[in-house]
Amino acid sequence: MGTTNNKASVATTNLRRRAEDRLGEKTADLRPSRIEEDAKRLVHELEVHQIELEIQNAELKRAHDELELSWNNYVDLYDFAPVGYFTFDARGLIREVNLTGARLLGAERMRLVNKPFNSFIADADGREIFSKHREEVFQNQGVATCEIRLNTKDGVVIHVQLQSKDKEKESIDSKTGDIHTTIIDITERKKAAEKIEHLASFPELNPHPVIEIDLQEKVLYCNAATKRILRASNAPEAVRRFLPPDLIEIISDLGKEPEGHYASRDVEIDGRVFNESIILYAKLKVVRIYAQEITVRKRMEDALQKAHDELEKRVEERTVELKTALSEIETMKEQLEAENIYFRSERQLKHQFEHIIGQSDNLKYVLNRAEQVAPTNTTVLILGETGTGKELIATAIHHLSPRKEKALITVNCAALPGNLIESELFGREKGAFTGADTRQIGRFEIANDSTICLDEIGELPLALQAKLLRVIQNHEFERLGSSSTIKVDVRIIATTNRNLEEEVKKGRFRQDLYYRLNVFPITVPPLRQRKEDIPLMVHAFMERHAKKMGKQITSIRKETIKTLQNYAWPGNVRELESIIERAVILCPGPVLQLDDKLGLLSASAVRTLEETERNQILKILSETRWRIEGTNGAAVILGINASTLRARMHKLGIVRQVAKKGAGGGGQKSEVRSQKSEVSSQKRIP
Repeated sequence: MGTTNNKASVATTNLRRRAEDRLGEKTADLRPSRIEEDAKRLVHELEVHQIELEIQNAELKRAHDELELSWNNYVDLYDFAPVGYFTFDARGLIREVNLTGARLLGAERMRLVNKPFNSFIADADGREIFSKHREEVFQNQGVATCEIRLNTKDGVVIHVQLQSKDKEKESIDSKTGDIHTTIIDITERKKAAEKIEHLASFPELNPHPVIEIDLQEKVLYCNAATKRILRASNAPEAVRRFLPPDLIEIISDLGKEPEGHYASRDVEIDGRVFNESIILYAKLKVVRIYAQEITVRKRMEDALQKAHDELEKRVEERTVELKTALSEIETMKEQLEAENIYFRSERQLKHQFEHIIGQSDNLKYVLNRAEQVAPTNTTVLILGETGTGKELIATAIHHLSPRKEKALITVNCAALPGNLIESELFGREKGAFTGADTRQIGRFEIANDSTICLDEIGELPLALQAKLLRVIQNHEFERLGSSSTIKVDVRIIATTNRNLEEEVKKGRFRQDLYYRLNVFPITVPPLRQRKEDIPLMVHAFMERHAKKMGKQITSIRKETIKTLQNYAWPGNVRELESIIERAVILCPGPVLQLDDKLGLLSASAVRTLEETERNQILKILSETRWRIEGTNGAAVILGINASTLRARMHKLGIVRQVAKKGAGGGGQKSEVRSQKSEVSSQKRIP
C-alpha cells in the first residue's frame, strides 16, 4: 500500500513538472521580447536627431561666417573709400560717417555722431548753402551738388564738394528723413582755378583750355590749348562743344551774384572729361571758361562708385538670402530641439505596459483591424472602456505604418486644462498671452510627417474642436498669437472611452468632427470579454514587477487565476496590473497569492496609489508655500510641467486652505482656492 502511494506521489510530481514545462513553453513566445529593441531604437532615433541638430548648427555657423565675411568686405570698402561718406538727418546732424570722412574733418569717428555739420562749415554763406542743399534733396528726391568751405582740426580751411541723394529714393518727410552725402576735397582743384585766374592775363600761356564768350554766346577768344584739344581749323565754331547747353541759364544765375562769381561743372568731349570753371565778369559783359581735364580722376571715381554700388547690391541681396536661410535653419533647429525634448521625456516616462498580451479571438480581431488600416493615412478612432489599452493599439498602428521612422506624438486631452491644450496642440508665439515668455512649437508641428494620438478626444473643449476639424480637412493651422498659416502632414489617431454618438446628441461634441474621426473605428474589448488572456497577463505582470523589486516569484495558484477570471474588472487591464503589483509587494514567498477579497482589494489598491500621489504633492506644495511655477516651484521639484501638476491637483481634489480673519479679529474662516480659480484667471488672457 505504501509503495502504491509512493508511485502515485512520484507520478503527480512528474505530471506537475511536465505541466509547468509546457506552460513555460507556451508563455515563452508571449513574454515581452521587444523591450530592449524598443529602447535601442528610441536611443538610436535620439542620437540621429542629435546629429541632425549638430549638422544644422554647423550650417548655421557656416552661413553666419559667410555673412560676416561679406559684411567685413563691405565695411572695408566703406571705411577706406577715397571719399568721405556721411549720413545727415533733416536737421543737418551727422548720423553716420566713414573713416575717410572723419579724417577729412580731423575728428574721431565716434565723436562726430549726432554733431551738427554746420559747426565745421567755415562761413555763414556755406551754412546757408548747406541748408538749401538739404532742402533741394528732400524736395526734388534726386541728386544735388554744392561746394562749401570747411574748418579742419588744424585750423586749415579746405574746399569740398558735396553730392547728396535721399536715402530711400522715395518721398521723405523733410522733418524726419535722412540723406546720404559724399564729400570730396577739391582744395587742389580750387588752387588750380586760382592759378588759372593768375594766368588769365596771359591766356596763351595757360596749359589748359581758356575760352571767352559774350553774353550772347558768341566766341570771342580761345587759346592754343583749346585749339590743340579740338584740332579744328575753325576753332571759334568747334569751341562751342565746350559750352554747356544751359549756358544762358548759368549766365543768368551768375548775374545775380557778386562780381567774379563762378559756377563749376563737368563736361565730356570726345571721350575726355573736363571740369569747367565758368566765371562771369558782368562789367565786361564777358564769360570766361577755364577747362581742366579730369578724365583719369573721373574714371577712377566712376569705377569706385560702380564697385561700391555693386558690392552694396550684392551684400543686400546676400543679406536677404542669409536671413531666409537663417530663419529656415532656426525653424528646423527649434523642431529638432522640440523632438529631442519629447524623445527624452518619453524615455523617462514609464508606460503602464509595453506590450499587447493575449491570444483571444476578440483581441486577434482588433489586431487584424489595426494591421489592415496601418499602411494607409486614414484617420482612426479607437473606442473602449478606461484601461483597455487603446493607446497601445494606437502605438501598434503607428509602428506598422510608413511613418514608423518618426516618433508617435501623444497628447492626453483629459490631462490638460482647457485654456492650455490649444497651446500644447498648435503652439504659441512669444507674448501670445500672459505668461507666454517664449515661443513654443505645438504637438501638431512636431508630428509633421508622423502620427499624433489624441488620447481621450471626448474631453476636447468645443472651442478647439472646430480648429481640429480644420487641421483634418485642410492640414493647416496657426500658432496662438500668429497670423501665419502652417502646413502639416499628420496622421490622426483618436481614442475615447465615451460614447461620441451620445455626446453629439447632447451637444458636447461636433457632429462634423465625429464623422471626420469615425472613418475607421476600432473597438478594444473590455477585459471581461477576453478572460482567456488573463493568465498570460498575470504571468507577464508578475514577472515584470518581481524583477523590478528583486523578488523570486515563480508561480501562482490555479484558484487565484480562477478568481481573477471571474472578476468583472471595471478598471480593465490597468486595474489588473495594479492588483498584481500590489500582490507582488505583499508576496512573502515564491507563490503569488491574493490576501483579500478582489473587489475590496482593487478599490484599496487604487485608493492607496491615489492617496500616495496626493500626499506627495501636498508635501511638496507645503515646502514651496504653494508656489507651482518657477525655479523653486513644486512642478520643477516633482519633475513635471506646471500645467500637468495643476491638472493632477484638480483631479485629486487638492485645494489650498487660506485663513481669513473675521470682522472681530478673533475668529478665522477658511477660503478654498481651487485650481478652477487659477484656470479662470487665465481665461482672460487675450
